[in-house]
Amino acid sequence: MDKKAKRRLLLVVGLILAMLVSAAGCSSGGDQATESKNTSGNGAEQEVSGNAIFDLYNQIQINDKKAEIEKVLGATGNTSPEGSYIYLDPDTGYAVNVFFDSKDLVTLKLLVPTTGARELIELSNASVTKEQGAKITKGMTRSNVKKALTGVGVEMLRMVNPSYADKEAYALAWINTDGSILVVTFDADTDTVLAAEFRDRLL
Repeated sequence: MDKKAKRRLLLVVGLILAMLVSAAGCSSGGDQATESKNTSGNGAEQEVSGNAIFDLYNQIQINDKKAEIEKVLGATGNTSPEGSYIYLDPDTGYAVNVFFDSKDLVTLKLLVPTTGARELIELSNASVTKEQGAKITKGMTRSNVKKALTGVGVEMLRMVNPSYADKEAYALAWINTDGSILVVTFDADTDTVLAAEFRDRLL
């Protein structure tokens, strides 16, 4: 990964964390998840991704055309200051922030809680620390990352890989009940770590 691609990737990770500042902050100290803390298997991940709050996120795929997305959704997105389009699911209160290229193809999608991230916190059910986050290094496999952490990594972002235009990358977030968060970005082809960042508290 060259310096330009790495810089873009770190900016994207920063974008995820910034979008979660108010949402996770609003929800910290909320209801505790009732599941066991060590739910990190594939079954738990499938259960998380099948939750209703991901319905809109799952409908939008990388390289989808803007016109087709809006035809399926029956709505146009609201533009953001960054030049992206935000599509809201009124049933869940969750939105998807979508970036398009010059051909109106999706290059990045980001799940955004608009009314608090309580559901995400409960689904992730994480208990991760800054020290654990520091041990997540580039090249680690997703399997080894899951073994090293408690809880479930929730996919909140998918994008065109900054190093390879025809490949994808995705980010999983482990969110603690106090609003602190570890975001790990993976290469979608190899399921290996590209970057990781931990924030102590998003308040």
